[in-house]
Formats: sequence, structure tokens, C-alpha cells
Amino acid sequence: MGKGTGAKPGVAREVYLELLRKMLTVYYLEERCKVFVRGGKISFHASSRGHEKAQIAMAMLLERGKDWFFPYYREKALMVGLGMPLRDIFLHMLSKADDPCGGGRNMSEHFSSRELRVVSPTACTGTQYLQAVGMAKAVRADGRDEIVYVSSGEGTTSQGEFFEALNWAGRERLPVLFVVQNNGYAISVPQKQQTGAHIHQIAATFPVRALEVDGTRFTDMYLAVRPLLAEMRAGGGPLLVEAHVIRLDSHSSSDDQTKYRSEKDLEAMRHEDPMTYTAGRLLSWGLVTEAEIRAMHEEVKAEVDAAAEAADAAPPPDPATAATGIHSGRLPETEARGPVPVSPEPVTMLDAINHGLREEMERNPRIVMWGEDVQDPKGGVFGVTRGLTAAFPGRIENAPLAEASIVGVAQGMAIGGWKPVVEIQFSDYSFPAYMQIRNEISTLRWRSGGVWSAPVVVRMATGGYIRGGPFHSQCPEALYAHTPGWYVAYPSNAADAKGLIKTACRMDDPVIFFEHKGLYRQVYSKSPEPGPDWLLPFGKARIVREGSDLTAITWGSGVVRCERAAAELEKEGHSVEVLDLRTIVPLDEEAIVASVARTGKAIVVHEAIRTGGFGAEVAARIAERCFADLDAPVRRVAAADCFPPYAPALEAAVLPSQEQVTAALRDLALW
Repeated sequence: MGKGTGAKPGVAREVYLELLRKMLTVYYLEERCKVFVRGGKISFHASSRGHEKAQIAMAMLLERGKDWFFPYYREKALMVGLGMPLRDIFLHMLSKADDPCGGGRNMSEHFSSRELRVVSPTACTGTQYLQAVGMAKAVRADGRDEIVYVSSGEGTTSQGEFFEALNWAGRERLPVLFVVQNNGYAISVPQKQQTGAHIHQIAATFPVRALEVDGTRFTDMYLAVRPLLAEMRAGGGPLLVEAHVIRLDSHSSSDDQTKYRSEKDLEAMRHEDPMTYTAGRLLSWGLVTEAEIRAMHEEVKAEVDAAAEAADAAPPPDPATAATGIHSGRLPETEARGPVPVSPEPVTMLDAINHGLREEMERNPRIVMWGEDVQDPKGGVFGVTRGLTAAFPGRIENAPLAEASIVGVAQGMAIGGWKPVVEIQFSDYSFPAYMQIRNEISTLRWRSGGVWSAPVVVRMATGGYIRGGPFHSQCPEALYAHTPGWYVAYPSNAADAKGLIKTACRMDDPVIFFEHKGLYRQVYSKSPEPGPDWLLPFGKARIVREGSDLTAITWGSGVVRCERAAAELEKEGHSVEVLDLRTIVPLDEEAIVASVARTGKAIVVHEAIRTGGFGAEVAARIAERCFADLDAPVRRVAAADCFPPYAPALEAAVLPSQEQVTAALRDLALW
């Protein structure tokens, strides 16, 4: 070993040597990825050069296979630090069939590993923070001393979900390690145009311990963070580390930072290369010789090259697998017999849902619930969860008034093995959570190749006819049916609502459960209550009324209007079959086809607006499969292309009325 000079090292020699070797691995890994980019074999590359010391330090401080990781798209160095095999990293970057991060479904740079507890990320910025909070809730609920790591660049901290995560983690003192890798640029936008203060100063305004470190210097960072992690494991609450790093390469393979950064700036940054600095410090301390460093370079380069060549020779994914894994393919066993009344008195749909939730919480102690106002004494703004708080202490809680938080945290806790059944107060207010619903939960199983899943249930009160106005009466079911990965239920009566909510609570896939608030307490939506063993299968429509002249296909509030219209038309000599879909996804297409084949005429009735409504999808499938059976064009009755107005007369002019439904069925019968 050479003669040492300079300050004394702060940690053991083997720690520094591990750091240097992993940093060299990252260097050659990134360089080889650049070769693949130039060859057209990698289409998205986000170099971790300049970030590598901070990422490797965190991997060394945390416990592999014990702690959880919710990374972002610039964390190859974290994967190297955790020990992900180099061949696996290249298989992922090259989108090969054996890509362990998802078989080529997810973008490159989006790493995933069950063994390492690295949860598959998306390209959406900031969404991972809420999921990490949910995982931390699962960790604490199970009484474990694990830490949940979640990271991003400083630009992502402008996202509202970052602040929501700080709020929730701080409020509950959850073991979330927020790591913000601040390289000063969100693509080309400098930090001064993103935030008005340092990130650690912003975080400190929440009940979150915050620390600022130089992410290009190892010893101080390592020594400062290590004791704080020990405190976190002992219940010390969340910690945010703002690590100042540099971005040696452009933001990504589609970016050229020379267009917005001066050569002087870039040259100064290159002099701060953390890998070069580490090698120099180890030499100055006498911990390694130049010959040993050269040998390490050669060994590491050979390892990286061998892994790259092996991965490059691997086969691409089979196109037949592109859509596999959208759903689990596993459905709960459902009761084959008819519903058995618990009492001779019919129950409301609201009470049926409440009873179904109660029965499932008694059966499964890992069901938890939260939402705005769901705790007793209120039990939700409609009272659906009333009485459950006292019955199940600690399992029902009020959430912050933040829909993205309600859903995003649910995803994380579901990944952690719990069953969140959460409430969005009105479906009109579900849109802040749409990023979590559309890009995160829906894609998780598919993008990870079936490794991860989040079988949450999201209950939403929906629908009009209650004088709720434009922001309490919308019917957005088509939007969510257009999102692969979710099952979508939409019951019309008490018995179906209970059977479907119980099935939803046992599903291995995420479920959106629409509850029409106009049906909660209506006499016509009451029914005898099924017993506790009754589960209604998803994807099985109900023939509400048999008929031979035409088929009315509907769901939710449309069912009673079609029933009444059918009864009226029967007096006129027309036989109408009414089909209640009960679930939008999966759609019982076979029941639709069979009914239309018998009657030769079809009309679709729904409350949502006509243009782009789910009725258009039903009509299209009828046209595709029943064209030869049709004796008339497929008709639709829906709301006008307008938001539901507040004044009763205006609402009646927009939403489909009983008169409109009856007239449309009569016109079709007479065609």
C-alpha cells in the first residue's frame, strides 16, 4: 500500500474499497449503455453519473432484502449498490425477454426486484412518494423495523404529491426516507425556476426531520445519515435527505445539455467528478495504490463487458406476451345459489354495502379503510361506513382531504400485503387521484411482469338526480373502463351491491366500485339482504326482466327506468328484456349477444353523457357480433353532452328522464 497523505479516513478501509469498486462499475455500466444507445439498442438512457456516490451510500446504509425501495428513473447506481446482477441490469436496459424487471413491458431505467424489494416505478414524477408512505404504513402495521426509501430529483419536488407525502408521513411519523438528489436541473430548467427555497428547508416545515448533505462527498454523508437511520428504525419518524449532486451527462439520451449549459459550467462540473475524487482520496490516505486502482478498473470493465455481451445476445420478448398480466386471472369463488334473505324486511343499498364491508372486515383482519370523513360518528358523508370505526378499532381512519393521497397511499399499503378499501367522497373529485389510478395502480402488475400487484378497492359515490350540481353528479365510469387493469363495478340494487362489494374485497386485482348516491336509500333499490356467504361474480349480467321484442342494456340508475318503461310497453303489447350489466369491467358480452340474438333489437341506456359514454362501447360490440341478428339500428339514451346543472328544471333537461327512456324503447319496438 502506498504512503498516505492528507486527512485521516472516517470509515473502515473495506467500506471505501466497496464504494470505489461500485462507482467504477457504474462508470463502465453507463459507458456501455451509451454504446447501446448509439447502436439503437437502448432508446431511453438516463445516466446516474454524478449521482452515484449518493445512491451507493444509501444502498450501503440500508439493509438489502429488508428495507424497501421506491426509486425513480435515474438510479442504476442504487441497483449496483444493492447488488443487482449486471446481466439483469443490461437485460432490462435492452428490453429482453428475460428482463427481470418486467420482460420488456416497462421503460428502461425502471428497475424492479422482489428479492431486493425494489418496487417497479413509472416515468411519472412524484407519484412514488405516496406509495412509499403506504408501504411505510404496512411496515408499521406489521410491527417491523424496516425503512422505506423513496427518491427523486429536485424538479419532482414541485409536484403536489411530494408535499402530500411529507404531510402524511410526518403526521403519522412513518419510517420513510425521502432522498432528493439535487443536481440543479429539471431537464433544462434550473432549480431557481422550480422552487423558492432549498428542499430540506421546505421539508422542515412539516413534521419531518430534514438534512442537507454534499452527495459528492462520501464520509460526511455516510456518518451523518447512519445514526438517523437507526433512530428511524426505533420509531423516530421520517427523514428527508437533500443530497447535492452533479449531473455529468445530459438529462437523458434524448437531451443535449450543451444547448443550455455553458462550457465553463460543464468543465467546472467535470472537475467535481465524484469517482475521480474518491480515487484521489483513497490514494492520499494510503488505502490503495495506483496499481490496485488500475487492476480494479480492468476487472470491473471485464465484468461489465461480459454482462453486456451476454445480455445483448439474449432473445427479445415474444410479441404474444405483450398484453399478459393486465389482470391476475384469479377470481374469488362465488356462491352459486341465489341470495337468501337475512330478514323478511328489504334493506337499502347503503345498508347492504355497510353490512358487506362489516362482514369482510370480520373475515379479513388485513382490510383497512380510510377516506375523507369516514370515521364515526359521521361514517362518511352518506353514512356508508357508519359504525365500523367502533367495531374495528384502528382500522378505519380519516384521511387528509387529498384524493391522490387516499389512492396512492392505498397502493403502497396493498403492495405491503394489506387490503385497503378506500373512499373517494364523490367520483367528481376522483380526478386528482387519476395519475395514481391510470398510470400507477393499473399498470403495476403488467409492467412488473406479475411480480408486484396492488389489489385495492376504491369506492366512489357517483351519479345525479339528487340536485348535486355539476360537481357532485358526474358519472365518469367510461373514463375508468378505458383504463386496463381495473375491474369496475356499478350495482343498481342492495343485493347486488352487497354481493359485489364482498367479492371486491376478495379480489386479487384493483377494483373501482361505483355507488350511485341517488340509489342509496330509494325504495326501488331495496331488496332482501343476501347472507354472509353470498358473493356475486364480476362479469355476470342479470336479466332483470325477460322479453322477446327488444333488449334494453343498462346499469346503475338506468335499471329502474328501463324496468318501468318495459312495464309500460307491455301494456302496449311489446316485450322488453332488461339486462343489468352490474359490472362494466369485465363486461358480460356473452349475455348481451345472447339477448340481442333473441330479440333482434338493442338499446343502451345510461346516465353519463352520450359522447364517449360506455354505451358507445356496448353498441359497437353489438354491431360487431350481432349485425346479422339486428332488425333495427342500435339506439342509445344518455345524458346530454353537458355537465349536470344544479337547478331541478335544468338537471331534468340534461339527465335522461323516464319519459325519454320510455319513448325511446317505444320507438325502437315500433321500428
